Amino acid sequence: MTTFMNNKTKSAGFTFKQFHVSHDKCAMKVGTDGILLGAWASLQGNRYLDLGTGSGLIALMLAQRTQTDCHITGVEIDPSAYRQATENVRQSPWADKIQLEQQNIVDFTRTCTKKFDTVLSNPPYFEQGVDCRDKQRDTARYTQTLSHSDWLNLAADCLTNTGRIHLILPYAAGKNLQKQTALFCARCCEVITKSGKIPQRLLLTFSKQPCTTEQSRLVVYNEQNQYTEQFIALTRDFYLNF
Repeated sequence: MTTFMNNKTKSAGFTFKQFHVSHDKCAMKVGTDGILLGAWASLQGNRYLDLGTGSGLIALMLAQRTQTDCHITGVEIDPSAYRQATENVRQSPWADKIQLEQQNIVDFTRTCTKKFDTVLSNPPYFEQGVDCRDKQRDTARYTQTLSHSDWLNLAADCLTNTGRIHLILPYAAGKNLQKQTALFCARCCEVITKSGKIPQRLLLTFSKQPCTTEQSRLVVYNEQNQYTEQFIALTRDFYLNF
């Protein structure tokens, strides 16, 4: 899903109300998927993990939303994205809250000794066979050897028993993941670009504990091509426009 609005731009990036994200060295740019996830995810505990942090967008959004005693870890495999995320964090008001690791998520989850209360991820969703002709984007977006179910299980390995995992996926992929996983879906939000259209994305929350799924729907544009009050309310703490 492409970015819906143009915040003030500098250094090939996005300026939000409290921080700036440069992304010219990252395969995956700042986009609405990441912003929705960072704004929608519920806050729980004081240890947060962003798997596949890219430019550091979601980690920075979490830093803005959480209390001063919270700690956020971001994991990124791509060296260029990791360096840019490090600089974005350094220039933010929350450099002391965010720690970045340059690793693939398999190695990180196998060696990590601490558990997290909340895990967020905007995971890869292009299956193999789609030729994007860019090795950096290939690393960032291809599912490759990890299915979404594998990705979710790795996230669960880092989670406390009462923690939550928050993801955003294309609609069909999200529905399939709900059927495949042994985890429990606590929240499911259908994301619709414009009123009257079919859902394009699913925002999902998973738990290790049995729970009833909270169903909801988020519409970005109304029939007059204006942002809905629902979308504005969700993102107003971040977008300069609101």
